[in-house]
Amino acid sequence: MQSTIARTPARNIASAAVFGLATAGAAWLASLATSGVSDSEWFRDLEKPVFYPPDATFSIVWTILYIGVAVAGWLAWRSGGGATTTIPWVIQLVLNLFWSVLFFGLQEPVWALAEIVLLALAVTWAAVVFWRYNRWATYIFLPYLAWIVFAALLNASIVALN
Repeated sequence: MQSTIARTPARNIASAAVFGLATAGAAWLASLATSGVSDSEWFRDLEKPVFYPPDATFSIVWTILYIGVAVAGWLAWRSGGGATTTIPWVIQLVLNLFWSVLFFGLQEPVWALAEIVLLALAVTWAAVVFWRYNRWATYIFLPYLAWIVFAALLNASIVALN
């Protein structure tokens, strides 16, 4: 594990803001794809597994997870990871957004299922890369990975049931 790069407080704040804004931007764009979907006829008519959580669960969980995504990415970068940690972090963030567009925006659960496998692999890749630079960044990513796996199970169940 490399030591933390010496940074000025202003640079720390600015870099944390960049990670936070990038994550918030992806979350906002994903929310555009999911907005009103739970009330849509298409989504209401989907057969869902018995373990499908209440709708309110998703906004609570995703808020917490997105904060973790931003913090983990920033910690790994700040600890000397640079592009080595930022590239997998950006890739997983883009795949995260793209899943929402595929599943909710385009209403393509089969394609979303294939994509969420890539997302889980990208999150795993990021967590493994983070480990070399900041173990807390990896620990913060583990609940995110667990939720992605759970979301993949939900996605697979919806595909199977419909």
